[in-house]
Amino acid sequence: MTQPWVAALRGAARGRVVVLGIGNDLRADDGAGSLVAQRLRERFPDAVFDGGQAPENQSGPLRRARPDTVLVVDAADFGGAPGQVRVVSGAGDAAGLTLGTHALPIGTFLSALAETTGARVRLVAIQAETTEFGAPMTPAVASAVDDVARELAAVLRPQG
Repeated sequence: MTQPWVAALRGAARGRVVVLGIGNDLRADDGAGSLVAQRLRERFPDAVFDGGQAPENQSGPLRRARPDTVLVVDAADFGGAPGQVRVVSGAGDAAGLTLGTHALPIGTFLSALAETTGARVRLVAIQAETTEFGAPMTPAVASAVDDVARELAAVLRPQG
């Protein structure tokens, strides 16, 4: 049985799709989005960007990629079980998510990204268990990173 987030991801991925990973790998599970991007970047160098802790610095390269859809991957706290994945449709839906390790609120960033690129922007949120500095990524989030990277590779493969 397909997980609901997988169906939502596949449904969101229309036209030219690019992926932006966000995260700080020094803060345990917060590195999830960047790790997803790192896993995909070699295979899809023109479609995958690692924004690290300053994703706004990728606005120019993302705009030049001319995407129809931008899938932003980041750790979040939406009250789910550690490693649970949720696809959020836009800035308004992201307003309730906590992503405390980034400079910009995620809803503000998603809105700005949509305006800058002219693309539909969706957030692929991975429920974090801990963002403790210096701690390793938890097993549940590491497993979710594997799952999200695999599904994104399938979405990106046709354009590859």
